[in-house]
Amino acid sequence: MKKKNKRVVRYKSHINLNAGIVIFGLISIYLLINIVIYFTTERTAFYEVISGSNAQEANVSYNGIAIRNEIVQSAQDSGYIDYYVREGSRVSLNTTLYSIDSTGELNTLLSEASKKNPKLSSDNIDTLAGLISDYCNNYDEMNYSEIYNFKTSLKGTVVDLINMNSLENIAKEEGNTFSINNSASTGIVLYRIDNYENLKPKNLKASLFDKNSYVDVKFSSGIKTEKGNPIYKTVSDEEWSIAVQFTRKEAKKYKKVNGVKIKFLKDGLTTTANIKVVKGQDRKYYGIITLSKYMIRYVTDRFVNIQIIDDVSKGLKIPKTSLVSKSLYVIPKSYGAEGGNSDKIGFNRQVKVEGKITNEFYYPTIAYSDKDNYYVSTALFENGDVLTAIDSSEQYIIGKTQDFVGVYNINNGYTVFVRVNILESTDEYYIVKQGDIYGLSLYDRIVLDGSTVSENQIIFQ
Repeated sequence: MKKKNKRVVRYKSHINLNAGIVIFGLISIYLLINIVIYFTTERTAFYEVISGSNAQEANVSYNGIAIRNEIVQSAQDSGYIDYYVREGSRVSLNTTLYSIDSTGELNTLLSEASKKNPKLSSDNIDTLAGLISDYCNNYDEMNYSEIYNFKTSLKGTVVDLINMNSLENIAKEEGNTFSINNSASTGIVLYRIDNYENLKPKNLKASLFDKNSYVDVKFSSGIKTEKGNPIYKTVSDEEWSIAVQFTRKEAKKYKKVNGVKIKFLKDGLTTTANIKVVKGQDRKYYGIITLSKYMIRYVTDRFVNIQIIDDVSKGLKIPKTSLVSKSLYVIPKSYGAEGGNSDKIGFNRQVKVEGKITNEFYYPTIAYSDKDNYYVSTALFENGDVLTAIDSSEQYIIGKTQDFVGVYNINNGYTVFVRVNILESTDEYYIVKQGDIYGLSLYDRIVLDGSTVSENQIIFQ
């Protein structure tokens, strides 16, 4: 048999590419590139805007020193002293104020004298009638407890008047061993001294505010005194001041104002007062708060705790590091208009197309507006660009600028300057106005350090 010829035909092999492998490879390359970019590109720190206020710094409490016009009086004789006017009461010139008895037997003498002549004079009765009349005119049936207070006060006044009548008789009988002394000046009488009587704002120093080293010497009936020793003082002026310690920041703040609202922490009284900032003897800053009333209310207090009540500013809270200053182009509002179906503001800008000048309606981002003008970034126009008014042929040449402070908004992945209106500040933050039409909104993202970026810069977060 004849052998059959076997013909083997060899075909070139083709590489079959799987589509899935190709896609996987492309994704891997993309991811690799992004990983490289991520680790080699500097990230920009951002801050998410939140609401805030300066409440913690607005109402600050202070330990103040009361500065009054105080006149210290000394004893004219040596002996045992007895006072006849309650501390904190108002006295006029030559009011019978105290007596000095060299024997120390005044109480015995008073007791015997009052038994001999317990009657009241016509002047005494007039005094009591005045007290009763005042009580009747101010009677409040809702405040029943005042009846008992009045009863106690009236009884004490009767005893005082009888004693005063007796004192005059004793003074005549005892001669050199006993003397009745009158007030040397008009004012509020105090039976204490503390060496702050002559204090002036220029003499202030931090050590004076230390309560631990403060010494207040009080006088009372029955103590023995020597001639020339201080025994009482009078406060002769209704105007008085409260000195408080200020930091440099507080001094700068209150130098700009003439008046403040204060609250007395002792009893909650709130009032307004004048204020000025001074430097004390130690070259530190002090606030001098001056009042024309309430002196008698706090006359026995040298240290007066107060709170300066400032208006609390509420708004958006931004870091101080975010703030930058930037020049914006000024464009009169008569050159702007809403275009088409958009509520965005645009401008007729002249452009050159193939050598011909024509107008285009251009929508730049508005950074801020006021009553007369729009303000836009200098990166969005060229100096010398020409705008045409919407309703006339008038033209405006871009060039005039105005400086503003603001922050860089990065909501869209690149920096956009947004002007802010600062209301107040704390140590690390500004409180800025919320609700401006072109301003910041709650939860906007802004660059944490505004000095590290520029306008229209793409941001990697």
